[in-house]
Amino acid sequence: MQPYTTDTSADAEAVQLELIRNMAPWDRVNKAIRMTTRLIRECKAAIRRNHPEFTETEVGIAFIALNYGQALADEVQTHLSAASRAACE
Repeated sequence: MQPYTTDTSADAEAVQLELIRNMAPWDRVNKAIRMTTRLIRECKAAIRRNHPEFTETEVGIAFIALNYGQALADEVQTHLSAASRAACE
């Protein structure tokens, strides 16, 4: 099996996988949600550090571009711009 990290020894990875396998399904889902939330938070923090001039909306658009592609980020930006214009009318 291909290792899922490059900085974890094979023995440590085996222990981690066994612990995960022994978790209740709800605990695995909860852990996945917590890890995903943390990863999103850390990614957005890195964007803010690199672009302190960005608004929160711009941080969100940059996050989408980095993780899901520029085409989706452009679509989201278009939608947000249209919604903003509609709210001003």
